[in-house]
Amino acid sequence: MKKNLILLILLPFMVAVSAFQANAKPSTKPVTVGIVAPVAIPAMTEIINGFKQELKSLYHGQIHFIVANAQGDINIQRSILQQFKAKQVDLVVPVGTATAQMANALNTSQPIVALAAEFTSAKRAHFRNKNITNILDEVDVGKQLKFIHTAFPKLKKMTLIYSPNDHIFPQVKEAKKLAKQYGIAIQALMIQGLPQLYTVSKQIAPDSQAIFILKDELVVSGINTLVKQAAQRKLLLIASDDGSVKSGADFAVGVSERLIGVGGAKLAAEVLNGKPVADIPVKVMTRYHVYVSPAYENSKMFGPDFSFANIKSSAKQFGYPVETLASVQN
Repeated sequence: MKKNLILLILLPFMVAVSAFQANAKPSTKPVTVGIVAPVAIPAMTEIINGFKQELKSLYHGQIHFIVANAQGDINIQRSILQQFKAKQVDLVVPVGTATAQMANALNTSQPIVALAAEFTSAKRAHFRNKNITNILDEVDVGKQLKFIHTAFPKLKKMTLIYSPNDHIFPQVKEAKKLAKQYGIAIQALMIQGLPQLYTVSKQIAPDSQAIFILKDELVVSGINTLVKQAAQRKLLLIASDDGSVKSGADFAVGVSERLIGVGGAKLAAEVLNGKPVADIPVKVMTRYHVYVSPAYENSKMFGPDFSFANIKSSAKQFGYPVETLASVQN
């Protein structure tokens, strides 16, 4: 009698526990995520930090991150990706277009979520290895030039410094073509490697009014050299990423590097939770911001024709948020 009474008392509790266990999600397994950046620049750091922080909040299992920097060396980059393959990491996360292309060629058996890689869903459809998706953060050079011309209608010549990168060449060609529509002459100077940046920067035309750089990893990694040249010549230094502004560029029109990482983490969480990466569409970043350095915001060196007030007015017309970014030491 007593035993039956105890069972009657415990029965509702036992049913509730069973129901909870039936509805509870299975525990997520520990995973290893391998991240490789081609160079160590502030923009890459922002992307990676945003990715790691967001993924930790989205994936409820244990995550072991392996973060490697290729130091601008393609052989080191290849070695890192081969190590990721040998260690059978659960997810490969390359940063940048060239790194993503190499990862896609080498790591065919592992899912890949690329950050800041400039290929579309249509282009991915032609890849031999479709085990990849990415965050597309390409900044439309046409929109940049339109913004620059709107802010500075008296800008007649600027110098574009770029590297021999396959995804940069079309942007340089487009910049030259579109700049003519706004009455802006482009002096295009190419560097083969970072050691050439100082020498090439000395070739900036005397009548150039600004230095313009794209989302070009090699050139951005030498931003300090360009900051010094711009200061000596009293030229505007216009960039395409917020990390360059933190390193001393006057302003940039582009997308948030941190949000590139956040968006990539959302794709990565889907993969780690079991969704085939080939079924996940490429995510395109479309929300542009204007990033400004405090030094430029408060400077009177460039006169009224190239002042911060012009930037604010242009940003309002385009609907771009303006954000002042404090400088950081590299």
